[in-house]
Amino acid sequence: MAWTHFSTPQILAFAFELKEAGILTDADFPGCPPDNEGRFFWLLDKVARREGIGDVLADGTYWAAKKIGNGAEAYAHNTIKKHEQLPLKLSTLDPIYFLMYATNEKISITQIEGNWPQAPFPTMEERLEFCEGLAQLPDEHFKQYLLDWEPRGERSNPYFPTPIMCSEIVDWMEMLHNIDDALGFCAGMSSFCLKPPYHIHNFPKLISSATGLDIDEAGLKKIANRSRNLHRALNVRIGMRRVDEKPPENHWKKRFPDLEKTLLDTYYKYKGWNLDGIPTKERLQELGLGYVAEDLEKRGILKVGEG
Repeated sequence: MAWTHFSTPQILAFAFELKEAGILTDADFPGCPPDNEGRFFWLLDKVARREGIGDVLADGTYWAAKKIGNGAEAYAHNTIKKHEQLPLKLSTLDPIYFLMYATNEKISITQIEGNWPQAPFPTMEERLEFCEGLAQLPDEHFKQYLLDWEPRGERSNPYFPTPIMCSEIVDWMEMLHNIDDALGFCAGMSSFCLKPPYHIHNFPKLISSATGLDIDEAGLKKIANRSRNLHRALNVRIGMRRVDEKPPENHWKKRFPDLEKTLLDTYYKYKGWNLDGIPTKERLQELGLGYVAEDLEKRGILKVGEG
């Protein structure tokens, strides 16, 4: 679904931008209609059938640009880890979204964002009203983050929430998405909206009732963390590293390199990973994934004795 919504229009627009720039020519678009609607449907059909230039574009803008060359790479400018992202070009760095964009294993931001508001409520009255009966939060102290969060001033983006607060918030939201995926549960009922009916506190009861398994909140969190770290281990095994965990340079007009470094450092430490974003042996063993640590050590990805 994310590919249909986000990647496809960007791939089509990318191709016609290359044509306008002279990097692709009329020879790459034989039989393409002249009108806007017609040419986009024509190219979409070529991509779906992997015919002609569509065969190159079907791999996504990053890989297509590599194949096309001749300066095409400059036009593939909205990717993270070689995948197209939502074309959201905002003004100032958002620290929570920076971590969600940069570090998640699912690549698409929509698969991580969720129960936390996208912006602070402007008045204290609105914040207090939102926090009333807010059972979805993993811990009561998160309410204070919401109450303290301001649209402007010292307690606003990009320095508030602080890096450790952002790490807690992002960890909670990605945990819910992992639980939804494991259950085959609709994200619109738990991980992807404000004040959903299902959350970390009542999911254990739901799962236990449906399966007969004796799962409490701590046990469910461990399962979600196992899933998260397995995904991370698989990705680092095929080469993903800290250098890959960065949004496009133009994603926000105002960037803060020192803060971005601190955000990653803090998040990695919170997750139990080393400074290259690799789960430590200690963390993997805590989750019953000692065999994964051994595999990473054999491959030279984790140094023997590290963590």
